[in-house]
Amino acid sequence: MSRAERRRGRRSSRQRVVLALSTSLVIVLLVTAGGLSYVYSKYSRLPRVELGSVLTETSGSSEPRNFLLVGVDSAANLAQDDPARAGRGNVGGLRSDTIMVLRLDPGAERASLLSLPRDLWVPLAGGGNQRINSAIQSGGPSELIDTIEGYLGIPIHHYIQVDFAGFQQLVDVVDGVQVYFAHPARDSRSGLDIQETGCLKLDGQQALSYVRSRHFQVYEDGRWRSDGSADLGRISRQQDFIVRALGRAVDQGVRNPVTLDRLVNAGLDTVTVDDLLTADDFIDLARAFRGFDPGSLDLYSLPVVAGTVGGASILRLVDEEAQPTLDRFRGTDVSDLRPADVRVRVLNGSGITGQAGQAGDDLAAAGFGAAGTGEAERFDVTETLVRYTTGGEAKADLVARYLDPSARLELVEGPLEADVVVVTGSQYAGVRTTPRAPGPSTTATTTTTTSTTVPEGASTSSTTSTTVVGFVPEVPAGVDC
Repeated sequence: MSRAERRRGRRSSRQRVVLALSTSLVIVLLVTAGGLSYVYSKYSRLPRVELGSVLTETSGSSEPRNFLLVGVDSAANLAQDDPARAGRGNVGGLRSDTIMVLRLDPGAERASLLSLPRDLWVPLAGGGNQRINSAIQSGGPSELIDTIEGYLGIPIHHYIQVDFAGFQQLVDVVDGVQVYFAHPARDSRSGLDIQETGCLKLDGQQALSYVRSRHFQVYEDGRWRSDGSADLGRISRQQDFIVRALGRAVDQGVRNPVTLDRLVNAGLDTVTVDDLLTADDFIDLARAFRGFDPGSLDLYSLPVVAGTVGGASILRLVDEEAQPTLDRFRGTDVSDLRPADVRVRVLNGSGITGQAGQAGDDLAAAGFGAAGTGEAERFDVTETLVRYTTGGEAKADLVARYLDPSARLELVEGPLEADVVVVTGSQYAGVRTTPRAPGPSTTATTTTTTSTTVPEGASTSSTTSTTVVGFVPEVPAGVDC
């Protein structure tokens, strides 16, 4: 379908949304503001970009929608000593620093977020092969939209652009965001310098250097260890920060009208939207969004392999492994999956005697294939975990929807001894006779994998597929962060 033929259809009146970084804060705070006149007044200030002929149309108001979220660095808005200016000289223009696709499913009241690595090697819609972050420089937002639709097959219904130059102001308005650091951390290129450990409150400048970090290091066992995952590790840290920033902004804004107005004003100065997204859409969001839990956001990444082109590092998509994740954002139906199609191994993560055996029997009674039981690597698990490898999202989601109470999905680097591994927590209460409807009852997360020690300044490469990895330490049990 050509650009001229692709016209946007009617918008959904029931959308449950969480948007990334600055966008997240603007949307959340506008819809919690309540008064219609307030929303109309503030929304009218948003800058627009004309994309109506590029956006994919929808045929009904209840259909899922994909929002393309792009975080950009504009040289014109950056301070002269900002680390993001490194290598730019006096060249202006936009650079797409972060690219995400947010899928909102009104029927299931589900929000899913897919992060695209900036170094992903793609065929540009305008011709030639380049990293995906070059699309917006070569042809603007329309080039990026057409590239994503053409290469990944993901339809884009709306576009929202965020300038990171104002991101730190948003964080400062809410008096910082807490992030847990198990070790001191640094990134000389982004300006990150964390010398303490524990649950630390990052101010705006620290937060910006944290979410920008692609050369992340931690100080452990008397030496600095590099996170060789680069852009992939940055994605995992960004996703973790999004959830934390959302919770902080909603809490601060709802409780304090003055803070709310300051947050909205700061956000409006940094966000640009497509010309077809209206204030009425935001008002519709308010009716469904008041009870939103930031922890219910499903997080996804793409399997990739590292490579080089002309001496430059790139990431190539692993097509076969990527299909299940891409299908979710394409809207492909996976409802035909049955318990008998899934082999499950159960590990005791709570230390409660006999729990793994009982859970295994309960899952077998529900029709799942049994792959044995055992003990987990630790016994302090509270919320039951459902572990899966890339390509196994649908099977893991089906298992989680049978568990009581809800479980947390955990993407791991394989191999596993079964399609899905359930790690029981102290909250485990049994298996349902029928599954919950697909929805935000489960949350996809990513496990932190062990990084090899890399000499400072050295590069790494991989010949096997890689999901999102990196240093995002798990908050210890009993620590409120």
